Amino acid sequence: MNGIKNISFIGGDKRQIYMQSFFENLGYKTEAFAANGSERINKSIISNSDAVIFPLPVTDKSGNISSNSEIKYKITDIAGLITEKTIVFGGMLSEKNKQLFSEKRIKVYDYFAREDVAIRNAVPTVQGILKTIFNNIDYTLFSSKCAVFGFGRIGKAIADALFALGADVTVFVRKESDVALIGAKRLNACKISEKNNIISAFDIIINTVPAMMIDKSTLLKVSKNVLIIDVASAPYGVDFAEAEKEGIKAMLCPSLPGKTAPVSAGKILARGILNIMKEEGYE
Repeated sequence: MNGIKNISFIGGDKRQIYMQSFFENLGYKTEAFAANGSERINKSIISNSDAVIFPLPVTDKSGNISSNSEIKYKITDIAGLITEKTIVFGGMLSEKNKQLFSEKRIKVYDYFAREDVAIRNAVPTVQGILKTIFNNIDYTLFSSKCAVFGFGRIGKAIADALFALGADVTVFVRKESDVALIGAKRLNACKISEKNNIISAFDIIINTVPAMMIDKSTLLKVSKNVLIIDVASAPYGVDFAEAEKEGIKAMLCPSLPGKTAPVSAGKILARGILNIMKEEGYE
């Protein structure tokens, strides 16, 4: 199997810059397009690349490649430039995007689907959540009452971090087994179905579940001084329109690692891609 030598990076935020630097330092020839500046797509370079690396997430709601660039490109247009000989990598690839490449017989890999990447990425995500909290409160996190919705990788990590900083933490989950596990970690646990019974007690609410958790009925019961932070992927978990109507501070904070720890986050994603290349024989 032929190895990868030339890589094109398309779109993304600061993480993509450090991903590119990571591969350059390993001796790969790289080019970047539609990233933080206004670099236009070079069709010839992309068509002749051994690999194309898309950002995390690959596209926004409009089907544009996620980017801080002023110039926007549709994923469908870029896919038209990529040939069968090119390997594609992307983060949080939708089924529609996967199908777009598979129909052209292009090998495509979702680097964010890897367990090692997701676990390591939880650390800069938690740092971003904590930074967001500290930037938006005028009281100590110590002894504050914090609610965390979800007990996946991010939910576990932020609950542990808040507890370590002295917060009174309650985790909202669906499964009884998670209630037992949370209790074993000396955290408070509550079923999501019972959230409205105690939601008024919290100073800070963090949602990690990509489904509606903080709906109108819940927002009508929260403290008016509460800080709500949603770090879930689309379709997110907070009724932001209702929160604004009620004068409640609710913040949607996607891709926090790219904003608060892009160097570390970029290296984590790059190592995930490199591991795929090694495992699949592309190195």
